Amino acid sequence: MQLKRNLGRLDQILRFGIGLILIYIGFFAGNVINDKLIAGLVGAFGIVNVVVSLIGTCPVYFLAGICTCPENCPKDLDSPAE
Repeated sequence: MQLKRNLGRLDQILRFGIGLILIYIGFFAGNVINDKLIAGLVGAFGIVNVVVSLIGTCPVYFLAGICTCPENCPKDLDSPAE
């Protein structure tokens, strides 16, 4: 089963930027989060966001029926969340 692209351009840009910030905070800014486990989780969440933004498909959006990509949205899904 192949997931269709469900992220719009703005969603991808925001996820990529936020992902990079979370990676920096989690792995490189040791003085921001003192707990190594929490810092690792924040960094991992950032990595997931960067990867999802690069492939253009979010599995969570797919499960929730959300689509922000105007080209691939089904006709009955006009907006992300109503």
